[in-house]
Amino acid sequence: MDDEEKATGYAWEGSFERSWDGIQEDESGALDLNAYVTDSGEKSRARRQEMLQRVRKGLIRYVYVIVDLSKSMSLKDWKPHRCAVVTDQVQQFIADYFDQNPISQLGLIGIKSAVAEKLSDLSGNPTHHMEILKNTLTVHGEPSLQNALEMAKAALKIVPSYGSKEIICIYGSLSSRDPGDIYATMASLQKDSIRCSFVGIGAEMHLLRRIAKETHGTYAVAMDPTHFKDLLSTFTIPSPSLASSATKFATLVEMGFPQRTSGILSMCVCHEVFTKVGYVCPRCKSKSCELPTVCAVCTLPLVSSPHLARSYHHLFPIENYQKKTNQELKIRKCFSCLVAIINAGYECPCCLHSFCNECDLYIHDSLHNCPGCK
Repeated sequence: MDDEEKATGYAWEGSFERSWDGIQEDESGALDLNAYVTDSGEKSRARRQEMLQRVRKGLIRYVYVIVDLSKSMSLKDWKPHRCAVVTDQVQQFIADYFDQNPISQLGLIGIKSAVAEKLSDLSGNPTHHMEILKNTLTVHGEPSLQNALEMAKAALKIVPSYGSKEIICIYGSLSSRDPGDIYATMASLQKDSIRCSFVGIGAEMHLLRRIAKETHGTYAVAMDPTHFKDLLSTFTIPSPSLASSATKFATLVEMGFPQRTSGILSMCVCHEVFTKVGYVCPRCKSKSCELPTVCAVCTLPLVSSPHLARSYHHLFPIENYQKKTNQELKIRKCFSCLVAIINAGYECPCCLHSFCNECDLYIHDSLHNCPGCK
């Protein structure tokens, strides 16, 4: 028994996070702080390499995030409990989603007590969605996956043909109280070209994996909050489009670029309140409070040129920099931050400038433009 305890550890140790197990040392014996950055950086580069394929991507995305609010989300295997962790991480995901997809829209659906509740409609206002997650989430009863999928499908039916229709479901329960045949719902999702992806908590479910496979989505089970955050971050980048043969050719998207007005008190059509600052629709001359949005009068999509530019870069991603040792680099100083490259760096295949690990991640994940090439 003593030998077994020494090999497996004590039972009470399993409830604590053993942060000391992840500590690494460099050659001199000091703590290697770059080990954590390198590990996450390699995962980011691997995902980036998969997205470099020349496929059609949905630049204008319409996404519904379904959050499981059943009693299973009150479990405390994640500290302080599952619902608190999911709420915080989904808020961060919403901010990252709109940062990378500013002309796209997002909505929230909650499922508890075998009922699906629409928490927010499709909109391009991230603040509104995050406020709802902070104030209104409570857990109760059992979930109904079919009701949530049917509600999201009904809302995504009115999406234009050029839009990418997606459902991201965060599911923590191991059961579902469905009123009908969920496989019929799965077939209708596939027919309407709606991609359905799942992030599970706790254990894998065959039903979720089958729905994800049939609708060309993804399914993964989060092992811990850090892994859960990584899984959500993969949905910030547009996936290959599921356009049918009838819409495989390029389609023209009608957009308006409104002018900003200020100083005159007038009513906005989106909130029906008097404001001094707003954006005037070029078609019907009605005023909206924020961009991007859809004009409430003439239904014209209203965007600004920076929003369009930030979505356009997904069509032409930057090539991955080539990893080289310090001896192979022509210039041993980062072109971006001017810090000396000690062990290994990354070289742009076009401009041949050298970059450190941190700048390589920032350029490919956030900036989307090579400083050396520009």
